[in-house]
Amino acid sequence: MNPSSLSKKLESLIQERGVHPYNFFNVLHHSENPNLNLVKQNEIWQDIKNEEWHDLKMDDYSLWAITDNGDLLWWNEKQTIAMNPRDQVYMALPVNPKQFIRLIGLGKVTGIFPSALWTHA
Repeated sequence: MNPSSLSKKLESLIQERGVHPYNFFNVLHHSENPNLNLVKQNEIWQDIKNEEWHDLKMDDYSLWAITDNGDLLWWNEKQTIAMNPRDQVYMALPVNPKQFIRLIGLGKVTGIFPSALWTHA
């Protein structure tokens, strides 16, 4: 994935929703905080791309957000994958990060996330 393209998408998302949308999603960016640093977190979570519990081909995906529950959000310029490694479940939607966050607030994306995100958005 093109790091420049990802950074631009995330900057736009942060301008619109902040770095902690719905007080649940932590949008990664160029931060001194290693827990929010885009490059550092992609390095840390690189190995999960090849784990056997999923059948995803994730070579072109970059991690763009981590939730307060430890869910991982990936994007490859075509779709977002939301992954819950604890329960070994995931979902994929053909949307960019900004659209994904918007759909959460509208209650259009459910599943692995707490219902409070769209009932109180």
